[in-house]
Amino acid sequence: MKNVISLAALLSGLLLILLPRYILPACEYEGYPHMHCSDTAHAEYIVGAALLAVGIGAFVLKSTVMSIVSAAASIVLYVIAFLLPDKYGYCHSSRMPCNYGMVPGVRFVASIGGIIMVVAIILLMRSIRKKGSA
Repeated sequence: MKNVISLAALLSGLLLILLPRYILPACEYEGYPHMHCSDTAHAEYIVGAALLAVGIGAFVLKSTVMSIVSAAASIVLYVIAFLLPDKYGYCHSSRMPCNYGMVPGVRFVASIGGIIMVVAIILLMRSIRKKGSA
């Protein structure tokens, strides 16, 4: 389970870096002028980099407690990534690439990553309880 935490954080961090620029680009990268969605994309880069750092930390520090802390930190970062489009803004027109691509993609990655981390924390807590009572 510890490897799942580090792998999920690393992959989702990488996706949050690549998604707003290359996979499902923000409007600015599709030829539109700089808009609020560009600011959101830049903020997602920072969250993605933080998730990469958490993933590397979870991989290097293999104790169960550190894995739980890494998963909890990842959950906080996923919530931030999910809420950033509302904070910085994005184009609400259905014809804009950020509305039909980037924002749903970022929220999908954040949601799936958060679910994986919650399940990982629950399973690690159960394993700690079993070791403590045995």
